[in-house]
Amino acid sequence: MIPREPRKNLMLAASIQAAEVSAPVRIRNLSEGGAMIDGAALPEPGSTLLLTRLELSVQATAVWNRDSRCGLKLSNTIVVDDWIAGVRRTRTTGSLGQLRVDRIQAAVRSGAALPADIAPQSAPNVEAGAIDGRIARELAGLKHVLDQVAETLSDDIDVLMRHEQTLQKFDIAMQTIQYLADLMAAPDRAKAVAEVPMHDLRSRLSGSATLT
Repeated sequence: MIPREPRKNLMLAASIQAAEVSAPVRIRNLSEGGAMIDGAALPEPGSTLLLTRLELSVQATAVWNRDSRCGLKLSNTIVVDDWIAGVRRTRTTGSLGQLRVDRIQAAVRSGAALPADIAPQSAPNVEAGAIDGRIARELAGLKHVLDQVAETLSDDIDVLMRHEQTLQKFDIAMQTIQYLADLMAAPDRAKAVAEVPMHDLRSRLSGSATLT
């Protein structure tokens, strides 16, 4: 029996389009050739559909459907990390680099030793300051995305009425991300921590309080 490909447990927003249903879903786990999704509207076993996440999509067949969950067999092999990010990675290593990746994956799946000519690649030496700056930019970009999500949700009065407290928590989370981005970019971290307006976050960062 061929072992099933390892799957990553996830919680990714996506959507499906099939003859009998078109609806948002969540990808609960994902591998190169299969997925499990859940949602309020799911296709019947045997149905073909298009699974989409941001700029990526793949044809799939529903294998089973029960308890608001559905197993999918993907028609093409995917790159799981691409789907987590929602964007297709630009391949710069060329065909030889991809061949190396394919050989490593084949060895891992079969349980065989890695080919002798494949040596582990060392991580690039990156200065801590450069990493801090990149983290700060990533956090600022994330805050921008969340601002757009919050604006869309806040435009729906029904959502506001039903999820008022949840949206307030969402707003606190966005503020926290912004302050963390500012801290990562600050030349004087101690001074920046002391100036954080959110007293509970300031206490945790200064070490005078801990998360419970």
